[in-house]
Amino acid sequence: MAYTGSRSSVLLGVESTFGTEATAKYKLPFKSESLNHKVDAIKSEALLGVRGIKSLAPGKIGAEGSLEVELYPETAGVLFYLALGKAALVDPDSTPSSGDEYTQITPIGLSEDLPSASIEVNHSGQSFKYLGMKLNQLRFSGSVGAIPTVTADFVGKEELSGALTQGTLTTPGDDPYYFKELMLYTDEFTTSTDLYSSVELSINNNLDTDDYRLDGTGKRKSLEAGTLEITGSIDIIFGPTTVSGEYTEFKNFTEAALGIELAKDATNTIQIYIPRLLFSNMTHDISGPDKIMLKAEFTALIPLSGDIIKVSDYTNAVGSY
Repeated sequence: MAYTGSRSSVLLGVESTFGTEATAKYKLPFKSESLNHKVDAIKSEALLGVRGIKSLAPGKIGAEGSLEVELYPETAGVLFYLALGKAALVDPDSTPSSGDEYTQITPIGLSEDLPSASIEVNHSGQSFKYLGMKLNQLRFSGSVGAIPTVTADFVGKEELSGALTQGTLTTPGDDPYYFKELMLYTDEFTTSTDLYSSVELSINNNLDTDDYRLDGTGKRKSLEAGTLEITGSIDIIFGPTTVSGEYTEFKNFTEAALGIELAKDATNTIQIYIPRLLFSNMTHDISGPDKIMLKAEFTALIPLSGDIIKVSDYTNAVGSY
């Protein structure tokens, strides 16, 4: 029997300690997976009077790869949590269990660590588990006619054979977020725009992937986060309001804001808000007789107060993952 992708599954659990196996809690609705064992093979350079290589020795050991995941309300938040690192319960009316509670996800501070995950990849019963997996880069993509997705690039400590212990699994519901449930705002979810046809957002943690020690294991000791970089791009239909709006903001290097909302209903919603960004490039090339598009690239900047980005997960009402 051949193992097929259609029979495969991916489970994930958040670790309490880096590299210590977690209980699987989330079943991810993935489209593709490329997690693998990685080893730096060291070639012996000994000269022995013969034409050939004497030895190939194992060097630094680790695990890395990517998951492309469709965004479902039940499992979207944990990926943004792994990318940013902090989660807290927000209760707007200060009345527990009144129904308005949600989880707000924000970036870690200088003295805090990104959370790590244990991930199981199951091929028709043949399982591999990956420990100490930290999210190096998350790329969100949403466009007209397509289901919004996240591509998560992981770097980790090791691959082992076998399955994770399963707890009560959080599984995707019946439907992902559809493209018609994706709305973009030019502020904090007050002023919507109908001129944007696609958006991409990249959260890059710039992990230090080279922390190896002479401890007899050959495995990473840690994965520390570096500078947080948040960039993205938007396709904007070129018209009179965009000339006076986004294009003028680009030309004058004027600050803007961006709100991204995926909403099925009040309790199945995820919001991404960037309070301060600058457009670093914006083109209006003509490639044919169709409507002209502004191709806008942006970079998020640290605001005067608050966080450079915040994600609100209204499906999760407990404040943790």
